[in-house]
Amino acid sequence: METTLIESVFTWFFVYLLMALICTNVNEWIAGIFRTRETTLKGAIVQLLNQQPETQDSRNLDWFVQQFYAHPIITGMSGPRKTELPAYLSARTFSTVVMDIAIQQKPGIITFTDIEAGINNLPAGDVKTALLAVIRISNNNPLQAQKNIEAWFNDTMDRVSSWYKRAAQMRTVIIATFLVLGANVDMLQITRLLWVAPTLRAELLEQAKSRAAQAPAQVGDNNPSAANMPVTQDELDVLGSPLGWSHQPPASKGQWADHILGWMLSLVLICLLAPLWFELLKKFMRISPATDAPEETTPSAA
Repeated sequence: METTLIESVFTWFFVYLLMALICTNVNEWIAGIFRTRETTLKGAIVQLLNQQPETQDSRNLDWFVQQFYAHPIITGMSGPRKTELPAYLSARTFSTVVMDIAIQQKPGIITFTDIEAGINNLPAGDVKTALLAVIRISNNNPLQAQKNIEAWFNDTMDRVSSWYKRAAQMRTVIIATFLVLGANVDMLQITRLLWVAPTLRAELLEQAKSRAAQAPAQVGDNNPSAANMPVTQDELDVLGSPLGWSHQPPASKGQWADHILGWMLSLVLICLLAPLWFELLKKFMRISPATDAPEETTPSAA
């Protein structure tokens, strides 16, 4: 009885891990097609660097943005086509390029005086105003001035990241809704089936052990690749048993309420996404008697 309960819960975790991974991978696929990361990053750069003309009388207010994306450091990070902009940008890269544009790519060692003079030589504009305010508190230290520009960039990126996450979460809810209804991911039905089907539990346990062995030691924001591990064909095949409509008998009016509740619970669970499910799977695997605990070695004394 106890083993059946542990196996049922363990395989239940695994089913929702796979569903969350499918949802996450579809989300990444959509983001890649529409280049949402590149677009979001460029929007942030434009927000920081626009409204800065080339000359006092110029109407080209996005001159600084154009110079930024034409800089060799940035073009070197872009794709082979001009439309393939970088999707990621470090604060140091941003500050280096901005200072290089401001001081007109002055060769040699850059001093604080060079940075301040270069910014002061810019015509009146938002970038000039912002940069002067940022470097004013650097104690005439060029390294501190660069760090302050990096902090300016990071503050903006924090807000942009929250916007991107909200958009990704909204896509996740939409994808998960189609996934739940299309594959009939009914949590109540899955729970009952895993309890009464030992063969299915055994198949899922074998796939779960293989998946857990491949999982990175640490899962989370610092290791995003863990959440994007693709679902294998064997895992998809074994998912066909607890999911789908082909083996589902016609539901009566009273059963539809259970189905709707099961779908809603599945939607919430899938939207927790893969990182959380990986943690639960790995922690649960350590206490499950149905799986082999990984061997640990103690380093020998020197």
